[in-house]
Amino acid sequence: MVHTDCPLPSSNPVTSSKNAPEVLIVEDEKLLRLMIAKLLQVSGYRVFMCRDSLQALELVEKKTFDLVITDLMTAGATGMDVLRATRKCQPRAKVIITTGTPSSQTLLEAKRQGAYAYLRKPFQLKQFLSILKDAIEHTRMWDGCQYQGGEGRGAREAERGLPEL
Repeated sequence: MVHTDCPLPSSNPVTSSKNAPEVLIVEDEKLLRLMIAKLLQVSGYRVFMCRDSLQALELVEKKTFDLVITDLMTAGATGMDVLRATRKCQPRAKVIITTGTPSSQTLLEAKRQGAYAYLRKPFQLKQFLSILKDAIEHTRMWDGCQYQGGEGRGAREAERGLPEL
């Protein structure tokens, strides 16, 4: 289901599977936000959207996500703020930073803060979906390791370097 605004609407999800990965998209460009949401929706994800980082900051404190995709520069706060808040509130969630103006400084900062990936816009959809799938798999592996009694070998193997496109 695609939720177009934050906070969460009270409508029932269209996606019937309760196991569908839940993804938050934080993007101020409406067309890009809707395109990513539709792409993820048809790929089986439950999608929630925010048009700015302030909305996202409120939402990550209230709702659990498997993955957060955030633009680096949005109104109110930055994607780095969303990254830090998500890592603090939801350490299992993976965060992907997107930007039209990449720099080595923001790439290094994203890596230090625990971003799963740092993607330059425009990105190739096939690679984008592949990175999302990997991020969700790592989140699910983390869940499995926690279920089995802590961060064991599987969790350490699930962690990897920061992909960049």
